[in-house]
Amino acid sequence: MTAHPASSRRRLLAGATGLGGAALATAVAAGGQAAANDPKTDPEKATAGKGRTGWLNVKDRAFGALGDDQADDQPAIQRAIDMAGQGGTVYFPPGRYRLASPLRLSRGVTLRGDWNPHFPMRTNMADSYLRPGIGNFTGEALIVVDPVPPQGDYQNSAFRGGPRLYGLALDGRDQKDSTGAAVDGIRINPGVRDVGMDKVTVWRFSGHGVNAQNSAAFQLNQVHAIHNGGHGFTWGDARGNGGGLVDADLFQCYSQGNKGHGYDILNPNAVTLVDCRSEWNSQHGYHITGRVYSLVLVGCNTDRSGGNGFHVATSAGGRFAHFVGCLAKRDGKNGPGHAGFRVTGNWAAGVVLTGCSTSVARDDDNAGTYSPSYGLSTTALDSSHFVSVTGGQYVGTEAAFDDAGKVVVRHSGVAAGVQTSGTPVFDRSDVHVVSGGVNTYRDVEFATRGRNRRWALRATSASESGANNGSDFALVRYADNGTELDHPLRVNRANGRIFLGQENSTPAVEVNVNSNPGFRLASSRTQGGQGYAFVGADTTARAFQSQIPGDAISRYVIEVDGAQSWGPGGTTVRDTSWGRLGPAAVGSPNADIVAAKAGRGLKVKEGADAKMGTLTLTGATPVTVPTTAVTAASRIFLTVQEPGGTPSGIAYVSGRVPGESFSVRGTAGDASTVAWLIVEPA
Repeated sequence: MTAHPASSRRRLLAGATGLGGAALATAVAAGGQAAANDPKTDPEKATAGKGRTGWLNVKDRAFGALGDDQADDQPAIQRAIDMAGQGGTVYFPPGRYRLASPLRLSRGVTLRGDWNPHFPMRTNMADSYLRPGIGNFTGEALIVVDPVPPQGDYQNSAFRGGPRLYGLALDGRDQKDSTGAAVDGIRINPGVRDVGMDKVTVWRFSGHGVNAQNSAAFQLNQVHAIHNGGHGFTWGDARGNGGGLVDADLFQCYSQGNKGHGYDILNPNAVTLVDCRSEWNSQHGYHITGRVYSLVLVGCNTDRSGGNGFHVATSAGGRFAHFVGCLAKRDGKNGPGHAGFRVTGNWAAGVVLTGCSTSVARDDDNAGTYSPSYGLSTTALDSSHFVSVTGGQYVGTEAAFDDAGKVVVRHSGVAAGVQTSGTPVFDRSDVHVVSGGVNTYRDVEFATRGRNRRWALRATSASESGANNGSDFALVRYADNGTELDHPLRVNRANGRIFLGQENSTPAVEVNVNSNPGFRLASSRTQGGQGYAFVGADTTARAFQSQIPGDAISRYVIEVDGAQSWGPGGTTVRDTSWGRLGPAAVGSPNADIVAAKAGRGLKVKEGADAKMGTLTLTGATPVTVPTTAVTAASRIFLTVQEPGGTPSGIAYVSGRVPGESFSVRGTAGDASTVAWLIVEPA
């Protein structure tokens, strides 16, 4: 069989490697000669010198990669990687590089290409890529980064700088390895420190796009993980494997259409994501779990995640997860109950959302259901946690906030709305929730800028027992030095009673207002409701008094037994009283009743069983007036109102039946109208 020319050439080059790097290197001259030998413009003249500072072209004769999508280029590329050494660059000219086993890096070698499609499905990666061999790939990932030998403590563990990947397109073709196991695009093994990726696209791998376990110090810029079978990026998967992500910066990275989470991050510490995007991933857009020591996401967004947009499930011991200007839209495509932002787990101290927003919509074709159900959900958290929200717009199909544990602390500028179709319907309120643990104060404080507190609204520290008791409400007053003085107002949570003023103070409550009325009580409409009630220790207690400044004696007093008294003020004692004088009797024991204005006087209601009315005489025949008001001692006054017939001016009470009626008669022929009035002697 005639050997393939390319294969024969490769065997020749492979045998030539025994000549050593010096014999194979092409010297790079200064000036114009350096430009002529640039590996990009003249790949056949790429250098492979011992200095390891130049670029090694994988298609150079020293290595023999073909990039024809047929031959296995892994041995040739691996030789270039091994020869480059620390600080060297391995360059990939345009080509389609097929690999039967992983490329392995450890020390600071840069793999450099010039391809980085943002949407690889639109280009189909037709011209340049690295891919696993179909049906014959053996290994866990297309590119594997192994740790260097132990270098001591963490501060000295990166061996003068780790590997770098730049301008690479990795096409997984949905292939599994020869044993049927999933293949990752890039696998970074435990213990690796200091890895950089810039403009790298990882597409259609059966495993994860970028899989790093128990490694640290990452710098990722414009790395795209698209349509992979696992997570787009993972630093510790959903089973909790791996040591998490430490000391990492991700900038403008993109995770789309992966069957797992867009970004799967465990135990983040000193991690920052800026302008990263997660779209159409089957699970959560950002899946953040474990002890969140320090995590900041700035300007990151999600769209159409199957689960939650940003899912934070924290563990005890962590702090500080900050989301600034992040946007979640159309998440929860797997069904109801999902949220744009969800904070859950058993610890949520220091979760802060500033200027973040969620939106509800359907797919691009305007078909399907609206989602997500909630803008922000705090599932499984209780009042010992808190999630601080400042600014932003939160919309869900069921509610803006799903906050059963009352852990959300809303500050100014937070808008909330519900949208099931059409446009959102916003509430026009700005709700603030202050929560705290058992036996702690929950205060809203008022202070002069640069000075001490002056006032506070407080839920007190009493424990809750589930019987509507505990945590009374109080208005707290502070001294000029910031120390607490007293509680001018208190509300008892168990019975709803309000206490004004301090015990033994004079006066306890003082109302000075210019409005009319100065004080008003609205009585309950329920049966037995009371607008105002005063409870005194004994009958000498005073329920109400009024006093003019300068007077020594109050002018008007209501005692606890109901008696009222008046006086002229100054130093003169009160001389007029009014109150209950006996059974069914109200009056004054020491004063006359005076109509002090012309046109005013006594009015008595007439009608059935009244004490005043009129009758018409029928001569000497008695006229009976039925009324239960008459008694045996009643004084009955008669006056002629209108003469009639043959008036004689004589009319008199001719008889009475106490509690029933009395009779009046005149003289023969008298038909005058007579008024009558019943008065009882005191």
